[in-house]
Amino acid sequence: MPAAPGFCAWWLSERAALPHVPLPSHDPPWLLYVGIAPSRATSDATVRSRVLGQHIGGNLAASTFRRSLAALLWRDHGWTPYVTARGKLRFDRQDNRALRDWQFANLRLTWAVADEPWRFERDVIAALQPPLNVDFNDAHPFCATMKAARADCVANTRPLAP
Repeated sequence: MPAAPGFCAWWLSERAALPHVPLPSHDPPWLLYVGIAPSRATSDATVRSRVLGQHIGGNLAASTFRRSLAALLWRDHGWTPYVTARGKLRFDRQDNRALRDWQFANLRLTWAVADEPWRFERDVIAALQPPLNVDFNDAHPFCATMKAARADCVANTRPLAP
């Protein structure tokens, strides 16, 4: 994975892993989410740092992709969403690890190097319409459901104990 600017794309390998997400009728994998790094010219983020630091190794507050996955999975897996004193959404270590393990078992990752990916993000998402993207994706029929699931997850948080 490159330590360079660009795009990452997360793909679902088994339809049953996210049964409520509408997917095309073709064989797997199915595109779920497209992300970029960096998100602006002043950031030093790379595809590698974004994927490893936030999408896999981070907490829910650091990755909109992980927040979307958590919103779809937390009830079925018995995970508990928490909110920190600063209002950040989190899982405890065990649930965060379980989400990461779920990602490794059910998802695949591709990437592409691209200079200034923030200039193309809107067009790429509009063209590909990945169902878990909530920004720039209002035309996708699942977008409102995804936003509602995320709001429901936040509404069911508990305070995180110190």
